[in-house]
Formats: sequence, structure tokens, C-alpha cells
Amino acid sequence: MTPSPPRPSAWSSGLSTNDFAACLGAGLQPLGFVQGCSVVSWNFYSAQSSMMGMGFGLNQMRGYTEQYSCPHGFVSTEHRMYGLNYQKTWIEEAWTETFAAAKRRLLSEAAALGAHGVIDVVDRSIHHAENATFEIALSGTAVAIEGVARPEVPFTTFLAGQKLNKLVEAGFAPVDIALGITAVGVIASCITEYQTRGGGIAFGGNVGGWGGSQTGEIEQVVRAQGAARRLVRERVRSELNGDTLHGASLSVRTIESSEGPQIEALIRGNRVRSFKAFAALAPPRPVVQLVDR
Repeated sequence: MTPSPPRPSAWSSGLSTNDFAACLGAGLQPLGFVQGCSVVSWNFYSAQSSMMGMGFGLNQMRGYTEQYSCPHGFVSTEHRMYGLNYQKTWIEEAWTETFAAAKRRLLSEAAALGAHGVIDVVDRSIHHAENATFEIALSGTAVAIEGVARPEVPFTTFLAGQKLNKLVEAGFAPVDIALGITAVGVIASCITEYQTRGGGIAFGGNVGGWGGSQTGEIEQVVRAQGAARRLVRERVRSELNGDTLHGASLSVRTIESSEGPQIEALIRGNRVRSFKAFAALAPPRPVVQLVDR
């Protein structure tokens, strides 16, 4: 813990009027609007070429994989006889490094102001140049707590105002923002390829029959989405170190390509730590008594 430097005479804030007033009431003094950003080039980000054609083998891959085989046998040289769901660990690692760099710059600006933490953090991710370049930007309001020694690393939270106050009243202190991503690539099997293109495949007694129609779930894509959600939850959970994730949200998006979709699952939330037992409200007491006549 280090002493807080003198407060600046002028400051900026990204807080709304209500959040600003609530934070002042809780003893948080705004110091300034701080930002952090990182831009990287994503090798293989938009490349959905066949893993085998790129010289990758299953034994060279890390993480989740799931293979699909064609039920029709050899039909033609254009017919796809395999399918694969695979975890794009290199995307996850590059994304994590980009996020870490942006957060370091955010915290560096906050520390220079003598902040105890950064509240009301806003994260933004943007693809540039047809997904060849990726940017992560973070911004928030640096705050100080009067009469308290400054920590070596300021805390961060997406919360502000009454939501942050209620969290502290419940006995939890903000520690850090939590962001995690998982990417699962889908090399479509023949069935998945025809389903996603709206083509027809007739099954029944003859698995090689063509020209009919089939409706229903696209199993390979559904399983890829389920794997992405499971993997990102595991990733974030492993980084909590016993803390709690508050206000978590999970979003899934699909990036289309000629080889099949890429599924990205993103979790964001507030890593919080309990510092006192929660004091539940006392049971309500009736103030009016009804009497039967």
C-alpha cells in the first residue's frame, strides 16, 4: 500500500449524473477519465481453410476437437467426406494478450492519478480490415477513497452508482473486471454444408439418396456452440481464484466463412471478493392489524 498523491484540481468523468452523485455519497472521489487500448494483427483469424490442407494434424491441435464422418461414402471429388469442430486456441491466446495490454494501459493511467480503482468500465472490441486486425479498448472513471492507503494495483469494475453501492453493502468488494473468450471453428461435414446452404438430403432407408428435403437442427453447429459456451465458462472460472463472478453475461456470435462458421463465446462480469458476512434484512413486522367483525 502506498500513500495517495495530491488530488488534481480539475478532473473529467465518464459517469452519468446519477452514478456520479451515488459515488460521491459512498465516499468515492472521481479523479479522471482513463483509457487503455491495444490493436493486433490476427494471423489465421479469418482463415477457415481446411486444417489438413494447412498442414495441421489432429495430433498438433490443443483443446477441444470433435470429428464428423460422411455417412454417404465416396460420391465425387467435390464431396466433403469429413467434418471437424476444433478449438482455436491461438485466437484465445492472442485475444487474452490484447485484453491484458489494454487493461495495463488503463491501470497505468489510473495509477498515475493516484486512483484506488476504476469504475464504470466500458469495453469495446472492433474488427478492422475484414477481420485481419482486432482492437480492444477499455475506458472508465478513476476514483479515490479518502483516508485509505492506495493499493499497488487499482481495482476495476463494470459497476458504478447504486449498483456498486449495493454490492459493497452486501459485503462484497470489487476486485477486477473479468473478460474471457473461446473460439470454436467448424469445418462443415457434407450434411452440415448442405443444411447451412439450404440444400436437401434424403435419408430413410438409403443414406446415399439425394434430392429430398430435411429440416431440423444442424447438429455440428449446435454442438460447436455448446462447446464454446462450456469452454469459456471453464476459462473464466479458472481465473477467479476463489472469488465470485457478479453480474455475468454470456454472448455468442457466429462469423461465417466458406468452410463453415466460427463460433465465439464471450463472458464478461465483475470479479468480487467477500469482506464481511451478509446481514439479511429483518423479517417485516405488520403495522396494521386486521380484525374480523
